[in-house]
Amino acid sequence: MADANADFDREAAQIWALNREGRAEEALAAARALVERHPDNPRAHFEYGGALDYQGREAEAVAPYRRAQELGLAGADLSRLYVQLGSTLRNLGQAWEAVHLLEEGRAQFPDYAPIRAFHALALLSADCGKDAAIELLELLLAHGAAINLDGYERALREYTAELRKQTG
Repeated sequence: MADANADFDREAAQIWALNREGRAEEALAAARALVERHPDNPRAHFEYGGALDYQGREAEAVAPYRRAQELGLAGADLSRLYVQLGSTLRNLGQAWEAVHLLEEGRAQFPDYAPIRAFHALALLSADCGKDAAIELLELLLAHGAAINLDGYERALREYTAELRKQTG
C-alpha cells in the first residue's frame, strides 16, 4: 500500500512539474490517466481538477472538483479543495455559491488562512465589500505575520493586482 501511495504521489508531482514547465497538454494527459487508473480515488479527481484550474480552464475543473468531494476527499486536500473550487466558482461568476462553499470550508478548517482569504474575495465579488474587509482584518488580527498561504500567494497577488486596477 505504501508503494502504491508513493507511486500516486510521484504521478501527481509529475502533473504539477509538467504544468509549471508549460507542458499543459502533457499535464492534462497525465492527470486524465491518473483518474482512469484510480477512478474511485478522490485525490485523482482533485489533481485533475487542479491541473485544469491551473491552466485557466475553470469551467472544466468544476466537475472533477465536485467528484473529489463526492468521493470523500479529506484532510489537507479537502481544505485545498474548498479554496480551489471556491475560487473557481467566483471566477465563473458564481459568487454566492463560492461564498457558501467557502463558509462551509471555514467551518471545517477555521484556522486555514487561504480559505478565509478566498472567502473575502468571494464576498467582494458578491458586492459585500464591508464583509470582505472584516474577513481580512479578522484574519490579519488572528494570525499577524505568521500567515501560511500554502502556495496560493501567486493567485492572491494576481487578484490583488486586478483589484487595484479596478479601483484606479
